[in-house]
Amino acid sequence: MNNFFKSFFGAFAILFNKIFNKLRLFTSIDWWRTRGFVALREFFQKLFDVKPRHKKDYYSVFRWLVSKRLAFALIIVIGGLSIYYILVLSPLSPMATDRGADSIPIYKYNSIPLRLVSGDVRIRAHRGYVAYVGAVERGQVKGQGQLFSEDGILVYEGEFDRNMYNGLGRLYYPTGGMQYEGEFADNLYHGNGREFRLAGSLEFIGEFLHGMRHGQGQLYNASGVQIYEGTFHWGQLLYSELLGKPTSEIAQMYTGLQNVYSFDTDFCVELLEIGAVYSIDGSQNTLEAEWTVKNIIVLSDTISIGNEIFDNINMLSMFFGTPDYSGALWVNLAEAVAINLLNDRDTALPVSMEKSAVFDNVFNVTDFDMDYNLYIFSYRHDGLLYTFYCTSASAREFFMYSIEID
Repeated sequence: MNNFFKSFFGAFAILFNKIFNKLRLFTSIDWWRTRGFVALREFFQKLFDVKPRHKKDYYSVFRWLVSKRLAFALIIVIGGLSIYYILVLSPLSPMATDRGADSIPIYKYNSIPLRLVSGDVRIRAHRGYVAYVGAVERGQVKGQGQLFSEDGILVYEGEFDRNMYNGLGRLYYPTGGMQYEGEFADNLYHGNGREFRLAGSLEFIGEFLHGMRHGQGQLYNASGVQIYEGTFHWGQLLYSELLGKPTSEIAQMYTGLQNVYSFDTDFCVELLEIGAVYSIDGSQNTLEAEWTVKNIIVLSDTISIGNEIFDNINMLSMFFGTPDYSGALWVNLAEAVAINLLNDRDTALPVSMEKSAVFDNVFNVTDFDMDYNLYIFSYRHDGLLYTFYCTSASAREFFMYSIEID
């Protein structure tokens, strides 16, 4: 009986040892590495054993016979090189990332992994410099971030969405000074914001629409002093809102430099820092002895009406229709003052004028060239009379315009 058990346990031990040796072999890294090298070696030996042994080992291509094994080997080699290029050498390479000193990953602007990333990143532009630092969501710039120029100068900082300025942000001049601070929509000023001059002084605070001043706003001069508060329309002051207002109210809206001219019963006021001249009729009688503005001349060769900006007579006639009047005009006091203000633009010859200073910025005009004439085009629209001043009948561009209540 003892011999039986010894024989049984001996056979079991041999079987167990075989199983144990197999398991130890299968869990050995060296064994798998050897098997892998052997398999690869056999694969490549077969792959590059391109010598045909039978006519069935050829592809017939027109008049040529091409070894099937050779064609297969070339496909494998080309495919391998292509994969290597995509993974390692191409700008799309997922390996084309590294990390900055602060552990924020850096991606090339067109790398595949960037399309999958969400979080804080750095993005290199095609020239190699870091153009963006901030948040992305699935490869799109979204959230807080900073945009830099190739010289390392901050271009924009603030909120992004869909790879564009969207939300609150600050835009900077190439010199580094702030250009705009406020709300953006698709890279344009949109909402409330502040504009600054290149020299650094505040220029405007107010509302913007699609990149232009539009709505209520305050205008500041080069010294940063507020000079005007009112309505803006597609980038321009809405000068027509001054019409019909008493001069005391206009004095609250416009606080910049001005000159006052009088000739008999006619008065006009130069609003020097917003490029306008308004006129009043001194013969009108009011209970409170306060004059209202009847006409305003704007020293500009463009005008914003509706949703469009016009700069020539042809465009105006297409919008308004046939002019109510076109022809020569003898200038009045306000027109003469406006023309002389524009003289530095060489738009028209100055109007000869004799005047004397009564007080600082107040002048009494004793005489001016009333025979001076210009060519005008007048249109009526929405209760207003628009007059556009040209140098001749053949001129299509105007150099200033006036608005008055019809």
